[in-house]
Amino acid sequence: MIPAEILEQTSRQIRQFAPEWRDDMPMTIHEHALDRGGVPRYSGEFIGWLTRNEGGRSAYPDQSDARFRITKAMRTLRKVAPREHETLWRIFSGETVEQVCLWLNERAIRHGHPERYSTKDTVVIIVSGVDKLAYWSGSE
Repeated sequence: MIPAEILEQTSRQIRQFAPEWRDDMPMTIHEHALDRGGVPRYSGEFIGWLTRNEGGRSAYPDQSDARFRITKAMRTLRKVAPREHETLWRIFSGETVEQVCLWLNERAIRHGHPERYSTKDTVVIIVSGVDKLAYWSGSE
């Protein structure tokens, strides 16, 4: 069981990070087509968004420091822990824990993976991802 103070801290951090993230994220992630492996292809908007800041911060001087740090931390999370990244992306987009849990299970079934996620499993993924974002963005 996750202690209540950790859940409260995670909730505060989500409320802090989500607005910065929503201001920066693209409207579509996937196209309505599949690649050769049967996985939805990323949209051009999302690919452009993923790679737009690789040249450094100076390319986007209009970003607030907090927004820049969250964007950079989310990109690091995507590379290091893709499931946590996808889960937080959905939470920051306004989905509930239950909706994300359902999506995780549908995804596992679709890809032929045996694991199934409970709501508690989903909360652990969220807490872990938010903790990494806080660390990488300097918001601990």
